[in-house]
Amino acid sequence: MPKVLISASTLSHLQRFHLPYLKYFRDRGFEVHAAIPGQEAPEYAQILHTIPMEKSLLSPRNLRAVFLLRGILRKERFDLILTHTALAGSVVRLALFLAGKGNTKTVHTVHGYLFWKGCGGLNTLRYRLPERMLRGVTDCLITMNGEDAAAARSLVRKGGLLFQVPGMGADEDRFRPVSQDARRTAREALSLPETAYVLVYAAEFSRRKNHIELLRAMEQIVREAPQTVLLLCGQGDTLAEMHGEAARLGIEEAVRFLGFRDRMEEIYPACDIAVSSSISEGLPFNVIEAQLCGLPVAASRIRGHTDLILDGENGRLYRPGESGALARIVLEILQSPDRGANLGRRALETVPAFTLKPAFRANTAAYEAALRL
Repeated sequence: MPKVLISASTLSHLQRFHLPYLKYFRDRGFEVHAAIPGQEAPEYAQILHTIPMEKSLLSPRNLRAVFLLRGILRKERFDLILTHTALAGSVVRLALFLAGKGNTKTVHTVHGYLFWKGCGGLNTLRYRLPERMLRGVTDCLITMNGEDAAAARSLVRKGGLLFQVPGMGADEDRFRPVSQDARRTAREALSLPETAYVLVYAAEFSRRKNHIELLRAMEQIVREAPQTVLLLCGQGDTLAEMHGEAARLGIEEAVRFLGFRDRMEEIYPACDIAVSSSISEGLPFNVIEAQLCGLPVAASRIRGHTDLILDGENGRLYRPGESGALARIVLEILQSPDRGANLGRRALETVPAFTLKPAFRANTAAYEAALRL
């Protein structure tokens, strides 16, 4: 029986994005292994390898994870290894280098390189160097946006494969426009007034997601539109700091911290516009899911966002660092509901390219091509 190992830095990453792919290999007759932190296996994985990985790439614990994986790889001799997230990609591929690659085929999926145009030389060195060092054991790289696709050309082994795919695929059966009655029900569930103008940002709380810029924009927005409410869905390292920042800016009554939500299809119907102030993305699910619900999206002009949004056509973009520009965009949409509705309708026409069916075809085609190398 052929064997496939699928690895990510968290269980939630596999559960949210990759279950159709685990099922794909199980249905094809593969013995499906998962290598993640924790004791819980994702659905469709037959064998779990608990690997203690730390978020910081240079943590000593990650070195222990490398040597633990080296032993597993020597024993199992997988036919195919699929890695997701920068951390798991580095740890697993280094372990494979130390174990001896043999006939194992390795596919690393880039969910947004941790270096990007304008991120600074130190950040580029810190995160690009490991990718350069590991390219010799990387048979195939899968990217999700144009900037990463260009960067990947020098980060795969000679004769290796490069694919750009439309993400992992959002579920269009879960995310769709709703009726006015459903909108009212969603607002009632969240205790939102019918007259409120509701923004939503679904993202982990981290420096990369840049919530502070959005809060600064909100200060300006509520000054002109005091009925505005911002819903922040997520958890993470900067959550407490952002609570404090909202209070400092005097907008704590306008900002609701909802915690992690795994059923965003119950939140989007209550909203008028989705926003993202992130400084780095791969191909963000939060934008795709909001577009599937017919919401206009206002987002920073960065890779990933620019692959999904054509400014003024199916959404709006602003220059990162300019909270005032974000505030102006939101207020323009607020003051011109027809304009916002048109942006949402146009997004509904463009977003199907990033749903599960086309993404599943593209990703599985890449996996099959890697197996044929």
